[in-house]
Amino acid sequence: MKLLIIGQIPPPYGGQSINIEKMMRCLEQNRFNFRFVRMDFSETTHNMGIFTPRKLAKLVAVFCKIIVQLIVYRPGLVYYPPAGRGKAAMLRDIALLLPVRLLGFKTVFHYHAGGISELYAGLHPLLKPFYRLAYFKSDYAICLSEYGKKDPVFLKAKQIVVIPSGVQEPVSRSVRNGVQSKEVLFIGKCSESKGLLSFIEVIRACREKDAAITGLVVGELGGEKEKNAVEQAISDGILHYAGVQLGANKAACFNRAGLLLFPSFFEAENFPTVILEAFSYGMPVVASTWRGIPDQVIDGYNGFLHNWHDIQGMTISVLSLIADNELYTKLSVNARETYETKYTQAIFESSVIKNFNQFK
Repeated sequence: MKLLIIGQIPPPYGGQSINIEKMMRCLEQNRFNFRFVRMDFSETTHNMGIFTPRKLAKLVAVFCKIIVQLIVYRPGLVYYPPAGRGKAAMLRDIALLLPVRLLGFKTVFHYHAGGISELYAGLHPLLKPFYRLAYFKSDYAICLSEYGKKDPVFLKAKQIVVIPSGVQEPVSRSVRNGVQSKEVLFIGKCSESKGLLSFIEVIRACREKDAAITGLVVGELGGEKEKNAVEQAISDGILHYAGVQLGANKAACFNRAGLLLFPSFFEAENFPTVILEAFSYGMPVVASTWRGIPDQVIDGYNGFLHNWHDIQGMTISVLSLIADNELYTKLSVNARETYETKYTQAIFESSVIKNFNQFK
């Protein structure tokens, strides 16, 4: 089978682009016949989902590349990652998918982002037929968890499979026998909807009980609101900002922190890779109940769950983990076990190969 893959790969570094790159590497190693058209619209994570004139020019270029591959390569299957809950990205999808769907090519949609089905009801009546043509009745749909089935079920995908993301085994990993660090980690897109401002609020509240607790923020800062909040927190001595970190430097951030705090309500959130990375380091996670996160974090087993705006509840959970060595060790062991049984790179690759061999 000839496969045409349309999607994002780093940079910028986000869960979706990283996982598509891993999937492609796996397919290449297993001698799948495929070609790739890169969707390189955003230079930074904060440009994602925002329209600019430069992106329009890139859209035309990507559209032309897709047309060429459809005509010359004649793939038996076209892979595409639909947008999340963002209208600009939805319009991009419609433009790129129209030739694929109009020419009758079989499709597999990989739902890395979440929320695209939530847009349909509010669309202008003239736009709804184009939405249906682009998104409805794909031949296959890949979801990251049971929650992720929501979008393809609404979009009437003909066949739905679940392939959870997987992450590499850490090169080095600290043994977490009790609380070794009172530093709380936030890692990812540093935006309000990803939970950065709530993270800072929780750190402030925790320090009223334990002044040794500090925050560690890793990722790219975007808007002025977020920059000002981080600068103020640094000035107050409650937070360290490490910027974007990759490879060994990123691993060092996981190893030095005690737990991950991830109070996301991000519009396109689905199944955040950063939580799986935390599990791989045996790190308990305090997170929001948003979208697919409860499919990862089991409350009281490998972390704690709260509504994204529940600052008091998240503060209590962070303080409980840091104050109770026995509780911390139990959740740490369970976090690592969750990784080993569900989210290793080997499990991910095995599932990719099994399912792509069945796509015909």
